[in-house]
Amino acid sequence: MSVDFFDCVVCGESVCECGDYVGCECGRQWCSDECAEEDGYKANTCKLGYDVDDNDCEESCCCCDNELETSCNYCREDDFEDGILLTFAIKMLQTDREELIKIYKKYKEELL
Repeated sequence: MSVDFFDCVVCGESVCECGDYVGCECGRQWCSDECAEEDGYKANTCKLGYDVDDNDCEESCCCCDNELETSCNYCREDDFEDGILLTFAIKMLQTDREELIKIYKKYKEELL
C-alpha cells in the first residue's frame, strides 16, 4: 500500500494525504488552516453561528439556507491559476509564447 504526498500550494510543505490537511471540493489542498485561509479558503460556516460540521441537522444548519458554501478563491473565481492568466496576457498582448520569451530575454539583459 502506498501513501501519497502533496505540496501545500501556499508554503510548499510536503503533506501526507492520510494525515491532517485542509482540502477544498475543487481539489486544492493546504497543510493547515492558516495556509488555507491565506489562499482564500472559507470553510463551511453558518450565518447564525451554529456548528455546520455537526451532522445533527436539528441542532445545526447543515441542511438549511443559513449554511455558507465551502470554497476557495479559485472556486469563487476571485483568483485564477498562473497558467490561465499567462494565456490571457499573451492573447491580450497579441503575441505568442516564443515572442514573449524574446521580450523577456531582452528585459533581463537590460537589468544587467
